Amino acid sequence: MNKKTPLFWFRALTTVYWIFLTLLLWLPDPRVLLWGWEPSEGPQNYAHIFTFLLLGLMVELGRREKSILFWAGVLVTYAFLTEIVQIAIPDRAFQWEDVAQDIIGSCLGLGAGYLLRLAWTTLLDDATP
Repeated sequence: MNKKTPLFWFRALTTVYWIFLTLLLWLPDPRVLLWGWEPSEGPQNYAHIFTFLLLGLMVELGRREKSILFWAGVLVTYAFLTEIVQIAIPDRAFQWEDVAQDIIGSCLGLGAGYLLRLAWTTLLDDATP
């Protein structure tokens, strides 16, 4: 019997979150997926940073063989592509501020995941006799 590991399920959850995030970014009105909630306007709007931070964290904690720089490149490319696609979506527009927030969030998430991974492996190495 093929038993699924926790890492398998974590990666599956990461994929589901990535798909949900793509839907949020590509729908003309993403509030339909958020039950009418919308982040506040102006400089305190950190929704992009938070969502991409969570994505970066999940990607880093779930990665195995590819380097962190590879995934940083993937997430930066994803940030640009999602904004470029929004040009063709009614009521959406390309915004450099959103790209910057996406990249900042991705880098923070990847960095936090890397530090958590490093701390965890250090703890495991210290615990072995």
